[in-house]
Amino acid sequence: MNRFVFAQALKITAPVFFGYIAIGIGFGMLLVNAGYPWWLAVVLSLVMYTGSGQYFIVGQLACGASFAEILLVQFLLSIRHIFYGLSLISKYKNTGAKKPYLIFSLTDETFALVHGIEPPARVDRASFYAAVSMLDQSYWCLGSLIGALACTVMNRYGLERFLAGVDFALTSLFIVLLIEQLRASKDCVPAVTGACAAFISVVLYRAGVFGSSNIIWVSICAALGVMLLARGPSFFERERILKLNESGEDVL
Repeated sequence: MNRFVFAQALKITAPVFFGYIAIGIGFGMLLVNAGYPWWLAVVLSLVMYTGSGQYFIVGQLACGASFAEILLVQFLLSIRHIFYGLSLISKYKNTGAKKPYLIFSLTDETFALVHGIEPPARVDRASFYAAVSMLDQSYWCLGSLIGALACTVMNRYGLERFLAGVDFALTSLFIVLLIEQLRASKDCVPAVTGACAAFISVVLYRAGVFGSSNIIWVSICAALGVMLLARGPSFFERERILKLNESGEDVL
C-alpha cells in the first residue's frame, strides 16, 4: 500500500475517526467498569469488531449468558451485514487475498463509505478498500484503548464515583438505534412486539418459569414468532406477486 492510497483513505475516513473514537472510548470504559482487564477491550476490537455487538456482549458476559444465547443475539444484531455484503459483491469482486478482511471489517460506517465512493484514478481498488477498512478499525481500537486505560487509571486512584452511569451507555446506545430505526421505517410494530415479549419474559422469570440467563433468548424467540405469524404470510404473498409481475404471468 503506497502513501497516496493511504492519504486518500485517510481523507475519506476522517469523519469516521471522530465518531469511532467517541464510541470506542465508551466501550472501553464500559468493559473495564464491568470488571474486565483493559487489554480485553483491544482484543475484542481486533477479533470481534462489531460495534453495538461489543457493547452488548459486555452485558451478556456480566449476567452469565450461555454461549448459545450469545451467538443468537450477536447473529441477530449483525444480520443486516448480509444485505451489506450483497450490495458490495461487485465492488469486492476480484479483490484477492484482501477479500476475507474486507468482509470481516465491514461495519455500518465502512459500508456507507465504500458503497458511496469510487477509488481514485490509477489506484488499486482492493488496496484502497482495504485501507479504508483498516483505518476505520484502527480508530475503533484506539478509542477502545483510550477508554479502557482511562477507566483503569480512575479505578486505581479511587475515582470510581465519576464512573457512575457508565453502565448505562449500552442502554443509551440501543435507545438511539431504536429511535433512528423508527424514524427510518415509520413502523413501530416490531419495537412494540419486542417490548411486550421482553416484559412477558421478565414476568415469567419472576414467576420462576425459567432462569435469568434465558430472558433474552425467550424474548427474541417470542418476538420473532409473533412477527412471523403476523407478517409472514403477507410478506411471502408480496414476494409471490412481485415474481409473477416480473415473469409477466397473471397474478390472479
